[in-house]
Amino acid sequence: KHVQYLSHTIDDFRDFFKPQKDAKKFYISSAIEKTISLVQVQFNSKSIEIYKDIENLELNSLQNELIQVLINILNNARDELVKVKYKRFIFIKTQQEDKNIIITIKDNAGGIPLEILPNIFEPYFTTKSQYHGTGIGLFMSEEIITKHLKGNIFVSNDKYIYEGIEYKGAVFKIILPLNIS
Repeated sequence: KHVQYLSHTIDDFRDFFKPQKDAKKFYISSAIEKTISLVQVQFNSKSIEIYKDIENLELNSLQNELIQVLINILNNARDELVKVKYKRFIFIKTQQEDKNIIITIKDNAGGIPLEILPNIFEPYFTTKSQYHGTGIGLFMSEEIITKHLKGNIFVSNDKYIYEGIEYKGAVFKIILPLNIS
């Protein structure tokens, strides 16, 4: 499964800057399930639980590009969650608002330091050592969302209560049109 996905990812990157891309219909639940199946083993080994609240909406968009963005956000959350000593969560929620789908991904890793929050989507910006990060993941994610999927991506910190305990974490909000054609 991983080898096939990587092969498709290589093809996607090869085609990344080609102007002709064909949108196809798919369900958001399918894209999220594919994403989770690709990261699930790593998340299980790190005791990270993923909770889904998915409105199963149909999109006419670029599914592989969306999956790349979701994997990147989830992997960044994983890298921060392994640093905490309490229960580790990621919440994924989808909902329709007008002719858009909103995808919210929230973790409980403590949030992003406020001084770096404005720089999070800049190219080559990373808080990881040179051996663990290039600083292009979130930059590429924003490029994919805004230029290829015709949407927007935002990041903030949020405090919330889950099972009677208050947590703080990063929140990524992706707004995509249901149809990019």
